[in-house]
Amino acid sequence: MSRFFAAPSEPLARPARRIGVLGHALREREYARRVLRALGVAPLVFTSIDELATLGDRLNLLFLADVPEAASEEAPDVLSLMGTKIVPLAQEAPAPTRHLRGRPPAAAPAFDDFYRSILLSLRTRGLACAMPTPLVWGAYSFQPMDRSVSFPGRTQRVDPVTFDLALEFFFNAERVLSIPRLRQMLNPVRGARRFWGNELIGTLTDVVDELQLHGAHGWRLVHCEPEAFRLDRVPVGETPLQA
Repeated sequence: MSRFFAAPSEPLARPARRIGVLGHALREREYARRVLRALGVAPLVFTSIDELATLGDRLNLLFLADVPEAASEEAPDVLSLMGTKIVPLAQEAPAPTRHLRGRPPAAAPAFDDFYRSILLSLRTRGLACAMPTPLVWGAYSFQPMDRSVSFPGRTQRVDPVTFDLALEFFFNAERVLSIPRLRQMLNPVRGARRFWGNELIGTLTDVVDELQLHGAHGWRLVHCEPEAFRLDRVPVGETPLQA
């Protein structure tokens, strides 16, 4: 977790509330973990059925990001024992093809989708969690419930790709993120049309301009390597010429 990430407004859920996340894919597993942490829950994160087998019957709830590929044949028997404790999060995404030039036929969940789905699941099952609050880094405030971003002088709703991409940098503030890593963490369906080839760099430019990540509000997105970017914290008001 970034040291600039806002602390939950309530303490983490009590240890007796055992909530897990199972997933092979990094994106889905990490999104679910981030949402639960934002809601004041310290989840148990599993990447294989073998890990889950030792604790599955003691979990109050398991968010199934995806079934680990290596254990897909064993998964139905193990997971069936948990019954209604399982909440699926991800959808099957269609493989990218040359025909995906218009609107994709299905939309895999974005961060705000994960947030609303997990919050509803916790509430309907009576599992303790913190009240939804914005994710805050300095002057920037992200509200997952309506996919909006606030910073000095502006509050605006943004599209899912911009929201997810900006959050990826803030959650990894001051760390170098490669283009392959960014593609891995973005929505695979919404990204099928927009992120082929070198188009991601153009989209990053749009994110910088839309959220004013030029340093005036304390953060600047920099192109630090040929195939990598980093979100840096800078003195408020500093411009690129002063760096």
